[in-house]
Amino acid sequence: MARKAGGWEVLDKSKELLSKAKTAEELRQAQAVYFPLEFGFTMEGF
Repeated sequence: MARKAGGWEVLDKSKELLSKAKTAEELRQAQAVYFPLEFGFTMEGF
């Protein structure tokens, strides 16, 4: 079983960074924080 995502205090900041990302790397980093918190995505099953 995957562990629950933590870091709720950075959810708003990650959402902001998604729209401000200038490189693919910046976008991936913001997504890595945002998606697990907002949608419950996990690496389980991959």
